[in-house]
Amino acid sequence: MAQFNPDPAYDHRLVERVITYLQTKHPDLFPFTARFDAARHKAFMRDLQEALTTLQDSGSARKTSASGFVMTDQRLHDVISEWAAANGDWPGGADPANATTSLGAIGERDAAPVGERRRGRH
Repeated sequence: MAQFNPDPAYDHRLVERVITYLQTKHPDLFPFTARFDAARHKAFMRDLQEALTTLQDSGSARKTSASGFVMTDQRLHDVISEWAAANGDWPGGADPANATTSLGAIGERDAAPVGERRRGRH
């Protein structure tokens, strides 16, 4: 078996650090979080949880992890990089106060198929 990319695709220490942060919210683990308010802490933690889920699914969803498929932690790195670059502020497109860029849930009416919206069902 040849390895085309020698870089590790999974950093176990990073995953342990993320899990510890989710349990403790200790800013020494991610120093940029020291400037977070409650809303930013909640959003960052949700992003970390989703990235961990992606990491878990990267091998198990295709039932290939047992056969040597290497999990990837790229999404976890992306989440941390985005929040670190914001340096205590909201990452681009994540500020819930900015209606034109915030990534929020849509209501039932907007989620309904176009025909049902016209008939006023939602």
